[in-house]
Formats: sequence, C-alpha cells, structure tokens
Amino acid sequence: MSVIDLAHQLAQALQESEEYRQFLEAKDKVRADESNYKMVKNFQLKQWEIQQAQLLQQEVGFEKQQELEGLYSLLSISPRSREYLQAEFQISRLMNDVQKIIGEAVKDALPLGFEENSV
Repeated sequence: MSVIDLAHQLAQALQESEEYRQFLEAKDKVRADESNYKMVKNFQLKQWEIQQAQLLQQEVGFEKQQELEGLYSLLSISPRSREYLQAEFQISRLMNDVQKIIGEAVKDALPLGFEENSV
C-alpha cells in the first residue's frame, strides 16, 4: 500500500473519530448562539495575538493576559462555549499527536542544518 493511500486512510479515520465528531457538534452549537459565537471568536483572536507576539519574542503585556483570562472565565460559564473549548482542545491534541508520530518517523529526512535542532 502506498504512503498516499495510507494518508487517505488516516484522513478518513480522523474524520470518523469521536474527537472530530464532538468538535463539529460543539462548533455548530456555538455558531447557533450569536453571543457565544462572538465571545469565542473574540477569545480566539486575542489568544492568537498573544501567541503571535510570543513567537516573535515580543513582550505580552499584563493587561492582555488579564483580558484573555477574563474572556476565558466568561466562556467557562457558558456550557456551549466550555464544551466547544474542550472539544477544540481534544481535536488539537489528537492532531498534534499524529504530527508528532509522523515527524518522529521521518526525522532523518530533515534538510542539512536542521538535524541538530531536532533532538
């Protein structure tokens, strides 16, 4: 069986996984409620801004961190938002685990100069 065929099987297995199904259901529930949708979207945008700043090694202000924590606290109160965040975490963890397994399997395929950084 070819690697491409196995990749298609993996894609199908991911689509049929419980984690993916729960994520899609939670996402639909949040989309159905405009206020939850706006809160989740705002939280994710703030979270993304902070992550980008950290990747660029920029200082993230205390106020921004507090704002993110406050938004998370508000989201945690709503069952739909909380369910969505938990489902999002589960599908993200699954995807990260798959990427790690594949990455470890082909770690010797890194271009010259990157090998030393992979250990």
